[in-house]
Amino acid sequence: MKAQLSYDFYFSLIVFVIFVSSLFFRLITLLPFYSDEVNVQRLRSEAYQISQILINDAGHPGNWHTDMPNAKRLGLADETANKTNLISRAKAKAFNGLCNSAPDDSDYKKVIELMDIKDGFLLQLTDKSSAPAQSVALCSPQEVSVKTRVNITRIVAFDDGAFAELSINVWDK
Repeated sequence: MKAQLSYDFYFSLIVFVIFVSSLFFRLITLLPFYSDEVNVQRLRSEAYQISQILINDAGHPGNWHTDMPNAKRLGLADETANKTNLISRAKAKAFNGLCNSAPDDSDYKKVIELMDIKDGFLLQLTDKSSAPAQSVALCSPQEVSVKTRVNITRIVAFDDGAFAELSINVWDK
């Protein structure tokens, strides 16, 4: 007895191949959206971590703003108050001076190195207590051209009682 293949077998095989190929092409078209969303979530997480370190860590040493050459880690928290979301105005001004001290990006690279950041970032600290809002710190590279950028904005308080808005943008290099 020979094995015979019927039309039902061919029809079932064709339907199966069409189903598998349509599933395959659907997955291929969804994969870029999924990977982009994973990248955005990673950047959001990194931006939040940067803001947490800046707001709730005094840095190392705690008085890095007065001893700049020995700074190993940057943080804006007031080392004497030990309160969350309370930053030192003196450290914010020192951070601004450190980030904007050179005309090229060498100062920005030094800040990235002290904060151990792999991707690019932009920090803006704006005092909202004064009538026109004043920028206290701005740290950004000379040129920013990216397609995926994530922004985290947090409300913080200065050690003198004023409040401010800390905005951090993070992107892939």
